[in-house]
Amino acid sequence: MKNRSYFSPAILLLAFIVFFSSCRDKEEPAISPIVGTWNFSTFEDLNIQINGQPLEQFLVDEGLSPQEAQQTANLIKNQLFSAADFAGTVLIFKADGTYEVTVNGTVDESGTYELRNGNTLLRLTSDSETQEFQVKELTTNRLTILLEEEESDDFFEEGSPVLVKLQLELSFVK
Repeated sequence: MKNRSYFSPAILLLAFIVFFSSCRDKEEPAISPIVGTWNFSTFEDLNIQINGQPLEQFLVDEGLSPQEAQQTANLIKNQLFSAADFAGTVLIFKADGTYEVTVNGTVDESGTYELRNGNTLLRLTSDSETQEFQVKELTTNRLTILLEEEESDDFFEEGSPVLVKLQLELSFVK
């Protein structure tokens, strides 16, 4: 009988601890720093490579002088992208894993997103495609992503395809 009374208070104490520890407020899950509304800020250097070499070098190899190659490369880059092309672009990332891209207030794209590899890779999946971006910077108020595209085609209509790789760094602010 003595042993039983010794264990009863211990069991009651254990039950009491379990009961009250389960009643504590649950901790809120950490919200990813990407959640929120991001407005386009700037874009940085547009890098174009053709068959693995910089556009300027490719143009020199095609017979242009270094000065002509630089001028032509600048003309091509300016015709492809400018800050005006991204003005009014807003990225909205929600805590439920969905996103929207709006341009001047109109939804341009929507789907799901996920951050991978320690927040260094952003994967956007819409109805039409999945696209991945390298995340160069992600803070509470700044997001910088690297857009990379590759395409192989006979762009110069010479009978042989060339591999064109574009890299564009886009920055957004909250």
